Amino acid sequence: MDKIDYTVTKTNLYEQIADSLERAIMRSESKFGTITGPQSSVEPSVRGSPLAKLPSEQELSKRFNVSRTVIREALKVLKERGLIQSRNGEGSYISRPSADTISSAVNRIVQMDNISNDNLHSMRLILETAGARLAAIQAKPVDLEHLEYILEKMADENLPLDERINLDAEFHITIARASGNELVGMFVDVMTMLLNEYMAKGVFGLLGIKKTCVQHRHILEAIRGGDPDRAEAAIRGHLNASRENVVKYEQAGVL
Repeated sequence: MDKIDYTVTKTNLYEQIADSLERAIMRSESKFGTITGPQSSVEPSVRGSPLAKLPSEQELSKRFNVSRTVIREALKVLKERGLIQSRNGEGSYISRPSADTISSAVNRIVQMDNISNDNLHSMRLILETAGARLAAIQAKPVDLEHLEYILEKMADENLPLDERINLDAEFHITIARASGNELVGMFVDVMTMLLNEYMAKGVFGLLGIKKTCVQHRHILEAIRGGDPDRAEAAIRGHLNASRENVVKYEQAGVL
């Protein structure tokens, strides 16, 4: 057993090509750059913007010196990674990985590793309290206006639950984006996707709805007042109260 060489290398051409294309996409700021393949190189002269177009399958096939089937498989890998989007009759365009793509990947980890709601709640606290503090300093008038709009919509007690959950998520994501830190906004967006069902339990019932509206109002006023400490305390209290509601729901089925 000690003599076994466990070193492995990928032999699939489409994986090598997908990795090469990904490296070119990731390293370029103003130009797509040189794409090196297993047997040749490609130097497409396209801009590295989010909607820059990749060379056609036929062109990539010629430059990589492989079949179009191999190129299609490579492009499929890039699409799964969220790095390109396909348009019927137009070809493939470079795109940024969306929150959906990131959420799907994280969700698989959560499911496979049996990550608990307590751990998800803890991560949510870390991200959102930091986001609220920054938002109290960085939020622009347009952010405050949008948060006010969301609260006005959520005040309707007859709002369907799915719409309420979407607005609840939007409220939290807007605060995170108002922080001015793109990563905070991105990861809070991902967390709200992972916690969709969890959040529904947190605002279940008329009492839960009324409490949530009051707590959201306190958060907004703290941010509007430019008070980081109060904003952090308000969102921490809200998230902890939501966690308590979820526990009650899971234990008894009702709040």
